[in-house]
Amino acid sequence: MAGKPTANHQTTRLGPGRHDGPGAVVCVMELASMLAGERFSDRPASVCPIIGALLRAYNDALDDQRRGDLYRYAAEAVGTRGDFILQLRRAATALGWARDRHSARARRWRALKGLPLEPAPDWGPDQIARYVIRSVGRDDDGHEQLMALLDRLIELGVVTPPLEVAELVEQLTEAVEHGCRGKQLVVAEL
Repeated sequence: MAGKPTANHQTTRLGPGRHDGPGAVVCVMELASMLAGERFSDRPASVCPIIGALLRAYNDALDDQRRGDLYRYAAEAVGTRGDFILQLRRAATALGWARDRHSARARRWRALKGLPLEPAPDWGPDQIARYVIRSVGRDDDGHEQLMALLDRLIELGVVTPPLEVAELVEQLTEAVEHGCRGKQLVVAEL
């Protein structure tokens, strides 16, 4: 018997909204949960709540053409969850970015009565995401700038090992490549 094909990360396309399960259309964070091998959800456990909230909100605000640019973020967001301090750094970075954009718009359009209320970095990720997404214009420039912000937020979690660790890794790699022929490794206490 021919059964209905199972939806997976290779057979779905990105669309707005939340879905009950994997299907022909999923949102960017649901795709991230699939790629991470987690339970199907638009809030994958392996994704930083700030990055996840921004991607969910932006996914729903985009047209289909621009939404295609989010595919790579489904993969890049996996593994970004860190400690609360990292989440606060990402929130503060995103809020500062959006504050600058809101201020520039207010100066450009004097008719604006005031700036939207800015959430604090420790407010909920969804409130922060709404504030940030409201600062993005509907043009290509705003879209590209938000993509650059997402890249920056992801990079904030990339940990560069201390120099001693990097040197140790280099020594170990060299020793393995050369079969430790008569070399002794000097392992410093870190």
